[in-house]
Amino acid sequence: MVNDSSKLLYCLRPKCASRRMRQLMFPRSGQKSLAKFSQKHLMVETYFKFTFVREPFEHLLSAYKDKFVYTRSFDRKLLELHGREILKNFRPNATQRALEELNDITFREFIEYLVTKGSNSGPQGMDRHWDIHVYSCCMCDVKYDFIGHYETLEQDLADFITAAGLSGKDAKRYAAVKMKISPSGTASQLLEYYSQVPLEWIDTLGRIYKANFQMFGYNFPGPLKSLL
Repeated sequence: MVNDSSKLLYCLRPKCASRRMRQLMFPRSGQKSLAKFSQKHLMVETYFKFTFVREPFEHLLSAYKDKFVYTRSFDRKLLELHGREILKNFRPNATQRALEELNDITFREFIEYLVTKGSNSGPQGMDRHWDIHVYSCCMCDVKYDFIGHYETLEQDLADFITAAGLSGKDAKRYAAVKMKISPSGTASQLLEYYSQVPLEWIDTLGRIYKANFQMFGYNFPGPLKSLL
Protein backbone atom coordinates (compact mmCIF):
# COMPACT_ATOMS: atom_id res chain seq x y z
CA MET A 1 0.00 0.00 0.00
CA VAL A 2 1.18 3.50 -0.88
CA ASN A 3 0.65 6.84 0.83
CA ASP A 4 2.19 9.03 -1.83
CA SER A 5 1.86 12.33 0.03
CA SER A 6 3.85 11.03 3.02
CA LYS A 7 6.07 8.79 0.87
CA LEU A 8 5.17 5.65 2.79
CA LEU A 9 5.09 2.04 1.58
CA TYR A 10 3.24 -0.38 3.83
CA CYS A 11 3.19 -4.16 3.38
CA LEU A 12 -0.19 -5.05 4.83
CA ARG A 13 -0.62 -8.39 6.57
CA PRO A 14 -4.10 -9.25 7.87
CA LYS A 15 -4.50 -9.54 11.66
CA CYS A 16 -1.37 -7.47 12.34
CA ALA A 17 -3.15 -4.18 13.09
CA SER A 18 -3.85 -3.93 9.36
CA ARG A 19 -7.31 -2.38 9.63
CA ARG A 20 -6.02 0.32 11.95
CA MET A 21 -3.07 1.09 9.69
CA ARG A 22 -5.33 1.36 6.63
CA GLN A 23 -7.49 3.89 8.45
CA LEU A 24 -4.42 5.87 9.43
CA MET A 25 -2.86 5.89 5.98
CA PHE A 26 -6.07 6.63 4.09
CA PRO A 27 -8.43 8.60 6.35
CA ARG A 28 -10.38 10.12 3.46
CA SER A 29 -9.75 8.01 0.36
CA GLY A 30 -9.42 4.41 -0.75
CA GLN A 31 -6.21 2.48 -0.40
CA LYS A 32 -3.71 2.46 -3.26
CA SER A 33 -1.62 -0.51 -4.32
CA LEU A 34 2.01 -0.17 -5.37
CA ALA A 35 1.21 -2.06 -8.57
CA LYS A 36 -0.89 0.87 -9.80
CA PHE A 37 2.08 3.24 -9.89
CA SER A 38 4.40 3.45 -12.91
CA GLN A 39 7.34 4.51 -10.72
CA LYS A 40 7.03 1.56 -8.35
CA HIS A 41 10.69 0.50 -8.55
CA LEU A 42 11.85 4.01 -7.68
CA MET A 43 9.29 4.18 -4.88
CA VAL A 44 10.57 0.92 -3.38
CA GLU A 45 14.06 2.39 -3.34
CA THR A 46 13.21 5.82 -1.95
CA TYR A 47 9.99 5.66 0.11
CA PHE A 48 9.84 4.75 3.80
CA LYS A 49 9.01 1.03 3.88
CA PHE A 50 7.39 -0.60 6.89
CA THR A 51 5.24 -3.48 8.07
CA PHE A 52 3.81 -4.84 11.31
CA VAL A 53 4.20 -8.44 12.47
CA ARG A 54 2.61 -10.66 15.10
CA GLU A 55 3.57 -13.73 17.14
CA PRO A 56 2.94 -16.62 14.68
CA PHE A 57 0.75 -18.82 16.89
CA GLU A 58 -1.35 -15.88 18.01
CA HIS A 59 -1.63 -14.70 14.42
CA LEU A 60 -2.99 -18.08 13.28
CA LEU A 61 -5.57 -18.17 16.06
CA SER A 62 -6.67 -14.63 15.27
CA ALA A 63 -7.02 -15.52 11.58
CA TYR A 64 -9.09 -18.61 12.43
CA LYS A 65 -11.46 -16.67 14.67
CA ASP A 66 -11.80 -13.87 12.14
CA LYS A 67 -12.51 -16.06 9.10
CA PHE A 68 -14.20 -19.17 10.53
CA VAL A 69 -15.92 -18.07 13.74
CA TYR A 70 -16.85 -14.38 13.59
CA THR A 71 -17.39 -14.26 9.85
CA ARG A 72 -18.84 -11.34 7.91
CA SER A 73 -20.66 -11.29 4.59
CA PHE A 74 -17.50 -10.43 2.64
CA ASP A 75 -15.74 -13.49 4.14
CA ARG A 76 -18.13 -15.88 2.41
CA LYS A 77 -15.96 -16.51 -0.65
CA LEU A 78 -12.94 -17.40 1.49
CA LEU A 79 -15.11 -19.54 3.75
CA GLU A 80 -16.52 -21.47 0.81
CA LEU A 81 -13.07 -22.02 -0.68
CA HIS A 82 -11.19 -23.15 2.41
CA GLY A 83 -14.02 -24.18 4.72
CA ARG A 84 -15.54 -26.63 2.29
CA GLU A 85 -12.14 -28.13 1.53
CA ILE A 86 -11.44 -28.51 5.25
CA LEU A 87 -14.69 -30.39 5.83
CA LYS A 88 -14.32 -32.62 2.78
CA ASN A 89 -10.80 -33.64 3.72
CA PHE A 90 -10.79 -33.67 7.51
CA ARG A 91 -14.32 -34.38 8.70
CA PRO A 92 -15.45 -37.91 7.83
CA ASN A 93 -19.13 -38.05 6.88
CA ALA A 94 -19.62 -34.28 6.99
CA THR A 95 -23.31 -33.56 6.50
CA GLN A 96 -24.64 -31.63 3.55
CA ARG A 97 -25.92 -29.01 5.96
CA ALA A 98 -22.43 -28.54 7.41
CA LEU A 99 -20.99 -28.20 3.90
CA GLU A 100 -23.56 -25.54 3.05
CA GLU A 101 -23.55 -23.51 6.26
CA LEU A 102 -19.81 -23.80 7.06
CA ASN A 103 -20.44 -22.40 10.52
CA ASP A 104 -18.87 -25.02 12.80
CA ILE A 105 -15.32 -25.56 11.51
CA THR A 106 -13.14 -26.34 14.50
CA PHE A 107 -9.68 -24.98 15.29
CA ARG A 108 -8.31 -28.52 15.18
CA GLU A 109 -9.67 -28.98 11.64
CA PHE A 110 -8.18 -25.65 10.56
CA ILE A 111 -4.74 -26.57 11.91
CA GLU A 112 -4.90 -30.03 10.34
CA TYR A 113 -5.60 -28.30 7.04
CA LEU A 114 -2.57 -26.05 7.47
CA VAL A 115 -0.11 -28.79 8.39
CA THR A 116 -1.22 -31.07 5.54
CA LYS A 117 -3.12 -29.96 2.47
CA GLY A 118 -3.10 -26.25 3.22
CA SER A 119 0.67 -25.86 3.05
CA ASN A 120 1.50 -28.34 0.30
CA SER A 121 1.62 -25.69 -2.42
CA GLY A 122 4.40 -23.78 -0.65
CA PRO A 123 4.44 -20.21 0.70
CA GLN A 124 3.18 -18.68 -2.54
CA GLY A 125 0.06 -20.86 -2.56
CA MET A 126 -1.13 -20.13 0.98
CA ASP A 127 -4.00 -17.77 1.71
CA ARG A 128 -2.80 -14.29 2.60
CA HIS A 129 -4.58 -14.37 5.97
CA TRP A 130 -2.23 -17.09 7.25
CA ASP A 131 0.66 -17.12 4.80
CA ILE A 132 4.32 -16.59 5.65
CA HIS A 133 5.00 -12.91 6.26
CA VAL A 134 8.68 -13.13 5.33
CA TYR A 135 7.85 -14.28 1.81
CA SER A 136 4.63 -12.37 1.15
CA CYS A 137 6.35 -9.07 2.00
CA CYS A 138 9.60 -9.99 0.21
CA MET A 139 11.55 -9.38 3.40
CA CYS A 140 14.72 -10.90 1.94
CA ASP A 141 14.62 -8.69 -1.16
CA VAL A 142 13.40 -5.36 0.20
CA LYS A 143 15.23 -3.42 2.89
CA TYR A 144 12.51 -2.30 5.29
CA ASP A 145 13.00 0.87 7.29
CA PHE A 146 10.73 -0.18 10.14
CA ILE A 147 9.19 -3.42 11.42
CA GLY A 148 6.63 -2.97 14.18
CA HIS A 149 5.23 -5.66 16.47
CA TYR A 150 1.56 -6.11 17.29
CA GLU A 151 2.43 -7.01 20.88
CA THR A 152 3.98 -3.58 21.48
CA LEU A 153 1.76 -1.66 19.09
CA GLU A 154 1.39 1.50 21.15
CA GLN A 155 5.12 2.03 21.64
CA ASP A 156 5.95 0.92 18.11
CA LEU A 157 3.50 3.41 16.62
CA ALA A 158 5.29 6.16 18.52
CA ASP A 159 8.64 4.88 17.26
CA PHE A 160 7.23 4.65 13.73
CA ILE A 161 6.18 8.32 13.77
CA THR A 162 9.74 9.32 14.64
CA ALA A 163 11.45 6.91 12.26
CA ALA A 164 9.23 7.90 9.31
CA GLY A 165 9.81 11.60 9.98
CA LEU A 166 6.08 12.35 10.15
CA SER A 167 5.06 15.81 11.27
CA GLY A 168 2.06 18.09 11.43
CA LYS A 169 -1.35 16.55 10.81
CA ASP A 170 0.11 13.17 9.83
CA ALA A 171 2.00 12.83 13.11
CA LYS A 172 -1.04 13.90 15.14
CA ARG A 173 -3.28 11.40 13.34
CA TYR A 174 -0.94 8.47 14.00
CA ALA A 175 -0.27 9.55 17.59
CA ALA A 176 -4.01 9.81 18.34
CA VAL A 177 -4.49 6.08 17.75
CA LYS A 178 -2.58 5.33 20.97
CA MET A 179 -5.64 6.38 22.93
CA LYS A 180 -7.77 3.76 21.15
CA ILE A 181 -5.56 0.68 21.50
CA SER A 182 -7.09 -2.11 23.59
CA PRO A 183 -5.48 -5.46 24.42
CA SER A 184 -6.31 -8.41 22.17
CA GLY A 185 -8.20 -11.26 23.82
CA THR A 186 -6.55 -13.77 21.52
CA ALA A 187 -3.28 -14.03 23.48
CA SER A 188 -5.11 -15.21 26.61
CA GLN A 189 -6.85 -17.98 24.63
CA LEU A 190 -3.77 -19.56 23.04
CA LEU A 191 -3.41 -22.49 25.44
CA GLU A 192 -7.14 -23.19 25.37
CA TYR A 193 -7.19 -23.56 21.59
CA TYR A 194 -3.80 -25.14 20.93
CA SER A 195 -4.36 -27.79 23.61
CA GLN A 196 -6.97 -29.20 21.20
CA VAL A 197 -4.38 -30.17 18.58
CA PRO A 198 -1.72 -32.93 18.62
CA LEU A 199 1.71 -31.79 19.78
CA GLU A 200 3.34 -32.94 16.54
CA TRP A 201 1.17 -30.46 14.64
CA ILE A 202 2.58 -27.64 16.75
CA ASP A 203 6.07 -28.79 15.78
CA THR A 204 5.00 -28.86 12.13
CA LEU A 205 3.64 -25.31 12.40
CA GLY A 206 7.00 -24.31 13.83
CA ARG A 207 8.70 -25.64 10.70
CA ILE A 208 6.18 -24.07 8.32
CA TYR A 209 6.49 -20.63 9.95
CA LYS A 210 10.17 -20.95 10.87
CA ALA A 211 11.11 -17.90 8.81
CA ASN A 212 8.60 -15.74 10.69
CA PHE A 213 9.87 -16.91 14.08
CA GLN A 214 13.50 -16.31 13.20
CA MET A 215 13.34 -13.03 11.28
CA PHE A 216 10.97 -11.23 13.64
CA GLY A 217 12.53 -12.30 16.94
CA TYR A 218 9.87 -14.72 18.17
CA ASN A 219 10.93 -17.83 20.07
CA PHE A 220 9.53 -21.26 19.29
CA PRO A 221 7.38 -22.62 20.89
CA GLY A 222 7.00 -19.29 22.66
CA PRO A 223 3.60 -18.97 24.37
CA LEU A 224 2.91 -22.70 23.83
CA LYS A 225 5.96 -23.89 25.75
CA SER A 226 3.87 -25.34 28.58
CA LEU A 227 2.09 -27.65 26.12
CA LEU A 228 5.23 -29.34 24.81
